Amino acid sequence: MLWLLALGTAYLSTYWLSNRLTQARTDMFAGVFGWERAIPFVEWTIIPYLSITLFFMASFFIGQRHLDYRAQLLAYSTRLLAVLAVSLVCFALIPMRDTFIRPETSGLTGLLFDVLNAFDMPYNRAPSLHISVLVILWMRFQSGLSGSVRFALACWFALIGVSVLTTYQHHVIDVVAGYAVGWLGAKLPCRVNFRRQ
Repeated sequence: MLWLLALGTAYLSTYWLSNRLTQARTDMFAGVFGWERAIPFVEWTIIPYLSITLFFMASFFIGQRHLDYRAQLLAYSTRLLAVLAVSLVCFALIPMRDTFIRPETSGLTGLLFDVLNAFDMPYNRAPSLHISVLVILWMRFQSGLSGSVRFALACWFALIGVSVLTTYQHHVIDVVAGYAVGWLGAKLPCRVNFRRQ
């Protein structure tokens, strides 16, 4: 729980501050291909988009029965902090904003978009932190799964990945950059050995 609170606070506070700082800048880039305008807005995909929050919270409580759980948790948290740090540097060096106008939504999906809009702003685009964290989460969850459960989780994670485009939260270049940062973060050699005294 302490790790969740610490990492959650780090993500929320620094992302929020970075958004506000970028908002005041005038040197922003678009970074969108013309063909991306053919990507449809699919409002119900806000559900998988926001579901990453639940996986993020749950990720700190899996694997507790393993003897090296403490080392795994430290390595996992280090990877999360690494992708956050790289992303914040990129946001500062190459400020970008979304260019698509999201259609009006109502009902449950409208409420979920309102919740998202209360915190998020159309900045902090590349790399997509959503995608980077998704890659780290996949490495965390998939190792202990197999068969149909692993396949179902893979499908849901793929849907989360697609949802960053269909909710008009990101453009394609953000997704590619986010995957690259997440992949590099997942490959960090973060093994730590704890010995009983």
